[in-house]
Amino acid sequence: MGKVGEDRREQIVQAALSAIATRGVADLRIKDIADAASVSTGTVHYHFTDVDELLVAIHEMAVDRFVSGRREMLAPITDARHKLLALAETGVPAARDDELVIALYDLAGLFRRNTIHRTLTRVLYEQQVDLYCLALEVGVAQGHFLLDAPAFDLAANAVALEDAYGLHIVTGNPAITPDRARRLLLLHLAEVTHCPTLLTNGEPS
Repeated sequence: MGKVGEDRREQIVQAALSAIATRGVADLRIKDIADAASVSTGTVHYHFTDVDELLVAIHEMAVDRFVSGRREMLAPITDARHKLLALAETGVPAARDDELVIALYDLAGLFRRNTIHRTLTRVLYEQQVDLYCLALEVGVAQGHFLLDAPAFDLAANAVALEDAYGLHIVTGNPAITPDRARRLLLLHLAEVTHCPTLLTNGEPS
């Protein structure tokens, strides 16, 4: 597929995100996506067989953002405290109109009828847990963190908090803004790692 084809495919996926934000996944039709992308339904079908294939592409976009992108971001960071700060900064949506995050919550509702989406949702979660787990283990090795529970368990809790706060953000809960969500996540991480400097940007106060 050439550059033009890749650009058109990305345009269609972005249009699918917009259509999901408007209609939800359950009622999503190829026509809705075509209208949002300002293309014909034939163009959408040329790049994607059906709606389910498009939804898989959305999962792939989520992996790029929340796993691959974060892994690349963390690679040059040596201090585990700064790794955790970077994870917390990028783990919750920056605004309530984050269409990719909205789509992910809608896609999670498909788990009962679609084994593919159930598996993709689980794998995305597991990959994010691995990112936190590695940062925690590095922090222990560096002498920055003292863990009261296995790193894997604490990492699982961190991702669960990301998911919970993200849901409150995109549903417009005024008590959970993006800034407050990140602060609460860092408060939890500081407590479970016995590293209060996480609350001062990872630097001794």
